Amino acid sequence: MACALVVGAALLVPPGPRAAESAPLPATATPGPLSCVLEIAGRDAAGNTVLQTVGYALDRPGLLLAPLSTLAPGAARWRSLSAAPDPLGSGPPSGPVTGVAGSAGTSRPSAGSADVTEFLLEDPERDLVLLRAPGLGACEAGVTAAVPAESAGESWIGIRNREGYRGRVYRAQLDRTIPVRGGPDLLRVRIPDGGGAGSGFLLDSRRRLIASILPAPSGADRLFACAVPIDSKAIDAAAGSAGRPLLEVSSTPRAQGQAARTPAAILAQALLLTRDDQADRALALLDEVVGLIGESDTLLMERGAWRFRIGRSEAAILDFARAAALNPRLFPAHLNLGVALGTTGRYPEAADALKRALSIDPYNAPAHYQLALALAAAKHRDQARGEYERLRLLDAAMARDLGTLLQF
Repeated sequence: MACALVVGAALLVPPGPRAAESAPLPATATPGPLSCVLEIAGRDAAGNTVLQTVGYALDRPGLLLAPLSTLAPGAARWRSLSAAPDPLGSGPPSGPVTGVAGSAGTSRPSAGSADVTEFLLEDPERDLVLLRAPGLGACEAGVTAAVPAESAGESWIGIRNREGYRGRVYRAQLDRTIPVRGGPDLLRVRIPDGGGAGSGFLLDSRRRLIASILPAPSGADRLFACAVPIDSKAIDAAAGSAGRPLLEVSSTPRAQGQAARTPAAILAQALLLTRDDQADRALALLDEVVGLIGESDTLLMERGAWRFRIGRSEAAILDFARAAALNPRLFPAHLNLGVALGTTGRYPEAADALKRALSIDPYNAPAHYQLALALAAAKHRDQARGEYERLRLLDAAMARDLGTLLQF
C-alpha cells in the first residue's frame, strides 16, 4: 500500500522537489523599524569584547530586548554591556513585504552606543531578556498585542544573529502554528534563503515585533526556524518596575542551555531535526515534552510521524490512534492511522480509518487514493473502483497514477 503521511495540516508525501533557494537579500539601508535592530556587545573587566548578539529597541526610550540564551550562559565573562544600532542589520528583505511603519523621520535609536544598566525581565519560555539602557532612543515600530492571523506562506521579516556571510535581516514565511498546552503557541517559519536562524526576532508584514526566535539545535534544518509570540503585557509590566542591576546579573553564572528547557523550546528543537539519522534524538525530545505537559494530539502526531518514517509502524499506529481519540475531528490523525495500518497489512482497519478521515474532509484526494488502495488490498475491487471514479473528479493526475497501479 503506497504511503502518504501528514503531520498537522502539511502533506509530506509524496514529496515534491525542494524549492529553489531565494537570492541573497540586498544590504541597502531602509527607513523605519529595521533601523531598530541593535548589536549588543559584552566586555570583560579589561574592556575586551567577549560577546556580540542581536538586540531590538522598543518604542519607549531606553528599552530593548535581547536573547536570553546568548547573554546568560556567558554572564561570568562580561562585566559591561552596551547596545548600538547595527550598521549591517538594515538590509530589507526582498518580496511582497509592504506597509512600512515609519518614514525617513521615524524615531530611531541614538547614533552612538548606550550602556545597559538593568535586567528588567528574564523570560526563558520566549528566550528573552528586557534590558534598560538609558541612553538609547526609541523606535516607532512597537510590539503587536497578538500574532496576526496570517495564512501559511505570508511574508514576515526575520532578524538573526549573524554567522559568517549571512545577512542579519531575512525573509521568513509562516509554515504552521503549533499549539503547546499551557504555554504560548509555536510558530514554525520557513527561511527561503536556506540560511538558518539562531536566536533573534520576527516582524510582521507591517514591520512590528511579533515573536522571538528560539535557539536551534546543532544539525537543525536550515530551511526552518521556530518562534514564540512575545508577551507584550509582561513587557509593559516589567518596564515600569525596578530591575536587577547589571553587576548582580553578570556575577551569577548560568549553566549553558538552562534558558532552553521549557516545553516550547524543547518542542522547537524537535521540530527542527528532520534527517533520518536524527530520529532518536527528536523522539527523545518529544518524549521529554510529553513528560512535562502530558500527551496532546500535536505531540502524538509528531511522534507518530517520526516512528512511521523510521519503520516503527506499530508504535506509530498507537500514536495516531491516540491522537484521533483525543481529537476525533482531526483529519490528519485518521488519514495517518489509515496509512500506517495499511503498511502493516491490516487493510480492513485501514479502510475504516480512511473512511473516518473522508467523513471529515470528503474532497481530500490523497484520502480517496489511499482508501482505494486499502479496499483493493482487502479484495473489495468494486468499492476501490468507486473511489477511483471519485478521485478522477478531484485530481485527474493522481487518478491516472492510481488507475495504472490498480489496472483500472
